[in-house]
Amino acid sequence: MRMKRPLGTALGVMGVAALLVKLVVKFHEAISYPDGLKVFGVALLIMAVAIPPWLAWLFHSARTFKTRLQKDHPGALVVDTFWTGQELGRFLKKGPLISKTKGRGFILDLVADARGLQLVRQRRRPVYFGIVPWERVVSVRMDTLRRPLSRRALLVIEIESRDTPYVAIIRLVPSGRQNRETGMTLADLILARRPRIPFLEDRA
Repeated sequence: MRMKRPLGTALGVMGVAALLVKLVVKFHEAISYPDGLKVFGVALLIMAVAIPPWLAWLFHSARTFKTRLQKDHPGALVVDTFWTGQELGRFLKKGPLISKTKGRGFILDLVADARGLQLVRQRRRPVYFGIVPWERVVSVRMDTLRRPLSRRALLVIEIESRDTPYVAIIRLVPSGRQNRETGMTLADLILARRPRIPFLEDRA
């Protein structure tokens, strides 16, 4: 285990160094462009070189964090979602936890187990915003987030928010594939973690 971390670090450093060399070479090529194209060309080169590694790092961090949550919550369903206040509105009431939601948008993991639902933000240490017991969950359903040029699946969770840090309706955008191979909707997968409550006649 100790050998893997130095090896991974070394590979990461080599990858960054290679990208920097590539950027320098392309930058010198761009110098020969007409003045009007130089700035535009250099900007495109920087984006082309810098964005893919950043996205790769972001997705790797999300997968690692999800794996950590699954180990911390055996048997739970962990769902990667993305939240942005501008499109989806607040998910927390005003209070001390608001300081933990700084940023225009970030990844939120939904953890669903026999106890209920809770949201966790990816940080060096997981930021838990509190659990909502199943008896306080009114509904979990799928909807559509409509944008000018696209549509995305939208996860909508409605709760009885009294005595919780959350607002009554929480909207989240699921990221990537979320167990589509099962044929169940994401909302059904989440609700499947709710313990079955026997009918009164079953208890007789």
